[in-house]
Amino acid sequence: MSVFIRDIYQMPQGQEFEDFFLIESAEIKKHRTGEPYLRLIISDRTGTLPVLWWKPPKDADLTIFKKGDVVFISAYVEIFQGNVQPKIKSMRHAQEGEFAEDKFISKSRFDIEEQFTKLLEIIETIKNPYLKKLLEVIFYDDEISSAFTKAPGGKFIHHASIGGLIEHTLGVVEICEVVAKRYKSIDRDLLITAAILHDIGKIHEYSIKIAIDRTDEGILLGHIYTGSELIAKKIDEIEGFPKELKMKLLHCILSHHGEYEYGSPKRPKTLEAVALHFADALDSKVKGYEEHIERELGEEKGWTKRHFAYDVPIYFDGEINYE
Repeated sequence: MSVFIRDIYQMPQGQEFEDFFLIESAEIKKHRTGEPYLRLIISDRTGTLPVLWWKPPKDADLTIFKKGDVVFISAYVEIFQGNVQPKIKSMRHAQEGEFAEDKFISKSRFDIEEQFTKLLEIIETIKNPYLKKLLEVIFYDDEISSAFTKAPGGKFIHHASIGGLIEHTLGVVEICEVVAKRYKSIDRDLLITAAILHDIGKIHEYSIKIAIDRTDEGILLGHIYTGSELIAKKIDEIEGFPKELKMKLLHCILSHHGEYEYGSPKRPKTLEAVALHFADALDSKVKGYEEHIERELGEEKGWTKRHFAYDVPIYFDGEINYE
């Protein structure tokens, strides 16, 4: 039976465990005596954990353990100043086919084909001929649609799973539909198109191998830029696409993170842009809370540990429901 990081956080002092984990970082340090030891951050799909190889064999080559390696670890729980920091007894590299891939990355709980069919049905409701044509040009492109349905919505904070991007996209679209019905001044077609396309750049931002990681393009450019660039290129392929409509749509994409400090090159300055920003924030944050509750509590109830990104513990006494 697999041991997950969320399980280790619940273990008492001294409990032993062993399983496969992914190295997020590895740093060789030295004791006061000059003897080397290894400080690691390991991960699986449930979280990350600091561990120490305090007393490796004297002939061990610690330089062979690097970020991205899958290793088999035998260790025991050490609790230092209230924090779980296991000590490794032995560690080796995993062999190909020796571990289950779903140990490190999960898949969306929703059927991806059904999600994509739902997306195409929403596109059919767009009445503006230019916006509808744009969506068709993008999502009837096999390369783009294949990447879009497989892509995660994030690396760890929210929708960090295969199919997470389309799950998040549909969540944002559903929220925007409610907002557009409530606020009649909003251009519904523009808002829904922006909701569908707001994170399209994530097909270039993340790669999925053993786990989710950011690409060089994702780190250097980010999904807001790459998404805007893709959309602008596709718009330029459509004859007669209105210049002002292009500007308003791209503004929604460029401003959907809301504030400069959150990576948004623009702040929302239209009704559609501000609606998209808050819909995106709502779906991503609620999902991020849900995923943290699942990682930390499993089927238990009560308080989680502090969320590393949201900087709060979360209280939950219900049941996670994805229906």
